Amino acid sequence: MSGSGGSYLGSAAPSSSCATLQFDTQLASPKPQVVAQLNVNDVLDVVFGAGGNQVVVALWKGAEAGGIVDPHLNQLRNCMNQNEQYVARVLQISNGQVRVRVYHI
Repeated sequence: MSGSGGSYLGSAAPSSSCATLQFDTQLASPKPQVVAQLNVNDVLDVVFGAGGNQVVVALWKGAEAGGIVDPHLNQLRNCMNQNEQYVARVLQISNGQVRVRVYHI
């Protein structure tokens, strides 16, 4: 007689996990002087803005490219408050607007 073994090894982390948090979004209030330097596939640093941990921004070589505003923002901030690190890869640049994929590193 065969049994199930009684153990379960889940292969996927829950979607609420900081390590699996990933989403595509458009930069809010993109800064034209920084956006002009960007290319598709560039990787931006995702950090808290100067005003504390309410605002999250994407930086290119230390200069703010724009803000991160998305339904996932609360989860992103919570994870960043736990010292998790994220970056944003440029997916598309069109008429000064920048679409990025935010993901854990």
